[in-house]
Amino acid sequence: MREVASSNLAVPTILNSVKEHVEQIRNLLSTIEEECASAHESKDDPSFAAFELPQVIQEIVDDLQPLLSPYEAAFYWYAFRHSIAKNGNPHVRLSTRRMRSGVVKSSYSQAVENKISEEKIREIYRALELVGAIRKDGEANREGTLYRVFIPDEIEACRKYRMEREATEPKPDVKDSEVDFYNVRENRIKVYERDEYKCRYCSKQLTRFTATLDHVKAVTEGGDNSFDNLVTACLDCNSRKNKKPVGDFLAEQA
Repeated sequence: MREVASSNLAVPTILNSVKEHVEQIRNLLSTIEEECASAHESKDDPSFAAFELPQVIQEIVDDLQPLLSPYEAAFYWYAFRHSIAKNGNPHVRLSTRRMRSGVVKSSYSQAVENKISEEKIREIYRALELVGAIRKDGEANREGTLYRVFIPDEIEACRKYRMEREATEPKPDVKDSEVDFYNVRENRIKVYERDEYKCRYCSKQLTRFTATLDHVKAVTEGGDNSFDNLVTACLDCNSRKNKKPVGDFLAEQA
């Protein structure tokens, strides 16, 4: 009887211990989730959405590649492919070994493998850092040296080149009301800036890579792509609103 009683007393103790461990795990997961969210929203280390990649690639071709030599462009594309284009993370480890064998071949060496020299690789790294395309962010290990890869919007030299290029391009003679603020990238950003990069429906803070545009009056109902007919929206609200009138959608959220 004493053994049974002792066993019965031990059960609540074990359950309390399990509950404490579960609570600790929950707290730990919450902390990790908050840290990940904080890192994701960091201005210095943004996450790049997949649907933005075509636009980013276009900007690389138009605004960055003209500033680089063929070797530098090849190295940048390799870094971009294994960072932002791979998983949205702008960080990547670059190793001399992989660069020598898998990126570009030397046009001077007559060797069978035709590898580019290590000194040339270091020279290319320095050139890419100088233009602002990459930045060393960590020490080397067996996987290579940690670098931060930047896109044209983040590179001052690219922004300057873009302004100079656009200044020479002919501009259509149209009225303000006829300007397309939905499809033209520069105009889309003006809408985002007006709304302070916040969703007009749920007030969620967004970035250029997570914001979308929504028509106040649907195009199917006669709406256009003018400045006043567009609002910034998060992807979730934009998807759920679909073609509903703004008033009806906001009423559903109340």
